[in-house]
Amino acid sequence: MADMTLPPAPTLRHRLEYGVFRLLDGVIGRLPWATVQALGEAAGTLFYLVDPRHRRIVRENLRFADLGLSEAETRAMARTCFRHFGALFVGLLRLRRATPEELDRWIKVEGLEHFDAAQASGKGFIQLTGHYGNWEAIALAQSRHGRTLDAIGRELDNPLLEPISLGFRTRFGNRVILKDGAMRETLKALKAGRGVGFLLDQDALTMGVWVKFLGQWASTFGTAGSLAARYGLPVLPVFSWPNPDGTTTVRFEPPFQVPVTGDAAKDAWVATQLMTARIEDQIRKDPRWWFWMHRRFKTRPGEGNPLPAPLPPPEWVESVQLSRV
Repeated sequence: MADMTLPPAPTLRHRLEYGVFRLLDGVIGRLPWATVQALGEAAGTLFYLVDPRHRRIVRENLRFADLGLSEAETRAMARTCFRHFGALFVGLLRLRRATPEELDRWIKVEGLEHFDAAQASGKGFIQLTGHYGNWEAIALAQSRHGRTLDAIGRELDNPLLEPISLGFRTRFGNRVILKDGAMRETLKALKAGRGVGFLLDQDALTMGVWVKFLGQWASTFGTAGSLAARYGLPVLPVFSWPNPDGTTTVRFEPPFQVPVTGDAAKDAWVATQLMTARIEDQIRKDPRWWFWMHRRFKTRPGEGNPLPAPLPPPEWVESVQLSRV
């Protein structure tokens, strides 16, 4: 018999969160874009002042990364980070209600020919980005222009908000692959010639492989690299960033192939390191727009229970360094 188990009933907290969302959505969702951005930056500034925990995380991450920032620059960058992500998250309420014409004014897309080139391979491809700029705007804008993809994500904890989030992400034809059973659905999408989106800059705890990121060893999910190496998939980098006039630029870069030597473990690691390096390159161009609030370097080599994977052999690291010279 089919499983008829009903999902758990929403809790009081879920209902309160849903009520707050509806209130904000009803107000912010109808305001001019410039007003929404200003409100978001103000909200970010407020959280900078009242949230010492995340303020500390941002500063620690900036100090830990080898960006060469002075202490004054670190503190200024932290304030900018809060303002940016305040504008981003408040702006999502307005983007959800944006007409196609408004999206075209607010989000400038460049390099769609690179998406077309990756898709033309017919094998499917990895669309690579990170928590930089406005990653939700990337998927929304590209699907608005007919370049849809499948993106891996998890359901929201709040069952009342999940349908709203799903509707936003799939509005113009994108599809969401839930993390439970993600590999099977990912392979199906790739076999159909579709791109699958990966955000590759999250701490993978003890489940990841170690790659160099911003001068530190960082535990990183290896699935995207393993798929790219195993199936010879093109990797399509895409990033976004805000502009002074309130618009957002989304830029697709030329796709690239990861090297394949026949050593599956090495090839998967090299692919993961090369993908991570693309994200790092973008961050170094302008560090203001990366999600420094995430504890990216929480997991450390040789620490944890269970212990994480060992560091890669030195010859693997050297091979990547030589390939990027």
